[in-house]
Amino acid sequence: MGVAQDIWQAFLAAHPEVTKGQLSLEEVNRKMAAFTQARNQQPHPDFDGLSPQQMHSLLSDPWGDGSLLRLQNNLTDSLLDQIPFFVLMETLYQQLLVGPPIKLTPKGNLPLVLCRNLYERKLLVQDDIERGITKKISEDNVRFLQALKACLSLSAYVKKRKNTFSLTKSGKQAVGKERAFLVEQLLQAYTLRFNWAYLDDTQTDVGHFGWAYSLHLVHQYGTEWRDVDFYAAKLLRAFPHLGEPIPSGRLAGLSLTFERVYGCNYQSGPNIK
Repeated sequence: MGVAQDIWQAFLAAHPEVTKGQLSLEEVNRKMAAFTQARNQQPHPDFDGLSPQQMHSLLSDPWGDGSLLRLQNNLTDSLLDQIPFFVLMETLYQQLLVGPPIKLTPKGNLPLVLCRNLYERKLLVQDDIERGITKKISEDNVRFLQALKACLSLSAYVKKRKNTFSLTKSGKQAVGKERAFLVEQLLQAYTLRFNWAYLDDTQTDVGHFGWAYSLHLVHQYGTEWRDVDFYAAKLLRAFPHLGEPIPSGRLAGLSLTFERVYGCNYQSGPNIK
């Protein structure tokens, strides 16, 4: 039975008078509209207690007024210091503010010295680097450096000319503003504009899909450590279509599981809390 048929049968069960043919089409439509609205506001078992309306807001307008997603009002410095990706982005902003512009390599990557300096802060690390499997610390080899450079490119406060990054006039003013303002701008860029396929080796948006719901789940269950597969299972229950094989973006003919793609985004990603 399809979803539409399920809804229709539930509607008839709630309003048996409809089957008697005594109501006008206008009355039936009015009752159906009220029934659908009420249904959309009820908790859905597959959505971990969220209603379809709440889930729709998380998917379609996650930072909008109707969404559950909100930044805390009291973003203290001590709290912001616990967001590794943001602290590294601040490092880049400060370098552009007080130092020379960042001249990219001929390939357009961050310079190796800068990559090494960022990585050696150990705010974020990568397993193959830590185990000595990959020796060279470069943008090509470190996923979070790719994400940092991409978000720097997407920033409204940074301009790129002649393969060089520098702050715009408004950027010089913005870097001096409250840190909470900067972290909000970074979150907007990372979640809405950055192509997460850089992190998961696919050419689809599967890894990006439902990111705001993932944040809601972390808010619900993150007081104790849970493996990434716990959250992947929650996404699959809510959106079974994500369980279809996902074509690899690097190796032709190879398919990836959703759990692997999800793990790449939420373990190898920038770890914004």
